Amino acid sequence: MSGGEKQVKHHLRPVEPGPYVLVFAFDGVGINQLMEAINSGQAPAMAAMLGKPEGSGGLYEHAYSVPNTVTILPSTTIAAWSAIFTGAPTAWNSVSGNEWFAREEMKFYAPAPVSVSEMDDNKAMIMDGLVGKQLKSPTLFQQAGVKSAVSLNAVYRGADYFTVIDPVSMVELYTEFIAKGGGENAPGKADIYEKMDQDSVPKLLDSMEKHGVPKIQVVYFPGIDLSTHVAADPLPMEVSYLERVTDPLVAQVLAAYKDYGILDQTYVMIIADHGHTPVLRDPQHALGADPDVGPAAVVKTAGFRPRKFVLNPGANEQDYQAAFAYQGAIGYVYLADRSTCPNAGTTCDWKRPPRYKQDVLPVARAFYNSNKIGRPNAYMKGKLDLIFARVPTPPGKDTNEFEIFDGHGLVPIWEYLLFHPRPDLIQLDRRMRWLSVGPWGDRSGDILLLTKSGLNRPIQDRYYFSGPYHSWHGSASPQDSYVPLIVARENYSGGKLKKIVDKAIGPVPPSHLSLVPVVLGLLVSEPPIAPAVPGTDQGGAPSAGPFAAPSPATAGSAPSTTPAAKSQ
Repeated sequence: MSGGEKQVKHHLRPVEPGPYVLVFAFDGVGINQLMEAINSGQAPAMAAMLGKPEGSGGLYEHAYSVPNTVTILPSTTIAAWSAIFTGAPTAWNSVSGNEWFAREEMKFYAPAPVSVSEMDDNKAMIMDGLVGKQLKSPTLFQQAGVKSAVSLNAVYRGADYFTVIDPVSMVELYTEFIAKGGGENAPGKADIYEKMDQDSVPKLLDSMEKHGVPKIQVVYFPGIDLSTHVAADPLPMEVSYLERVTDPLVAQVLAAYKDYGILDQTYVMIIADHGHTPVLRDPQHALGADPDVGPAAVVKTAGFRPRKFVLNPGANEQDYQAAFAYQGAIGYVYLADRSTCPNAGTTCDWKRPPRYKQDVLPVARAFYNSNKIGRPNAYMKGKLDLIFARVPTPPGKDTNEFEIFDGHGLVPIWEYLLFHPRPDLIQLDRRMRWLSVGPWGDRSGDILLLTKSGLNRPIQDRYYFSGPYHSWHGSASPQDSYVPLIVARENYSGGKLKKIVDKAIGPVPPSHLSLVPVVLGLLVSEPPIAPAVPGTDQGGAPSAGPFAAPSPATAGSAPSTTPAAKSQ
């Protein structure tokens, strides 16, 4: 409860030889903002890590920055890190956003609440591994089967250790973020987000000193994202945060690896979950959770009873026929088969999919007409970019791909783009398939709403599903979608690193789904460099460093090839 480490596995793995992989996970950092910070001369640790640029194509003296790496959709925190650390598309790993509705359970999940204010799931995410418990795909740590540790990130199932600052303080911090948003006093509170990042590094370094350097260490910095959401001038202030706060913390971690004498055996990676797009902080642009205005009002006009915007509706509030989950620039609309619950007070059978003609089409038309002509809902006029829907599938079958509703019917995304080119929506067809087609594709709703967004539009023409903030994300725009995927090593050339990375990724364009194969490829890129010496993981005297003599408590530890044990 006071912070520190949490042992995740029942049977800990021994300390292992190099090579090691150190992953810096930056929340909310677009590739342009990261490179601006690195090139400014004000982020010396990251600049030295890469070395001098060598021509084009992402090559550096000691690093390779994979060009045009894209996020999954929605480009938002919980869904993105779930895809990054499983290597599985959203429709297969089942975590579809910061919040989502599981229709087969008739349950709403909100580990990073957007449309609701209750923080129960946020607390469970930090203290009880909520996100890992919901994932249907194995994590990187389970797939690698090596000693692993994670700092702060919500996806840590299968790792040996999870380090965290005071969990109660973290929940309070997130609560204040949700409550105050981009309010007048929020910029003055930015130091609390900085402190969260700063306090996390000593915790993970203490754990490393006690138990040894893991083969995989994830160092997650969520404060960058939180600070940018509330910053009055988001993008310049994000660059400043990377220079002032993040770079010195990166330097601390690299210094620890150097002190242990293993930095030259370590692949250092940088990846982010999404970028940020500045928006206007007002109720005309923030499409919030008012039951009588906006999205909820639209479904009412289509004859549906909307679910209350709460985490757990009361016993007498279970008769809803539509539910919402917000992801910034994207909103999910979940619909019931209304024939199972025609009367108020009757609970719908959410295990049954909605009917296409009787349920899906009326709502899609209501959103389309409201957006185009302001009827039946004038508030929504001109705020949506595209409306997606699909023919529902029976339970137990992979869901259909989302298609674009054009006012008459559904048009395949590729066909729509053929006649209406949208270069500002990056790899839209591919990324929408990741989101919608699979055994858990229903977690992204029956209708998907995409707001107008992107730096190509004036700020007054950008909208988002959330309370008011100064920046948001979630869209398919370049600003939200292009993120860093960098691999560095101080004694390797950029060209050598590029060969290893390209072999791991293969012929497909790079994306969030590339991190897992790249890490697995790095781990086997060379034979072990030093003998494995177990640490003192399960009792015994504290270790004096990453390679301590074995203690009786660890003498019988499982070998490093043992599959990940079941999480506690």
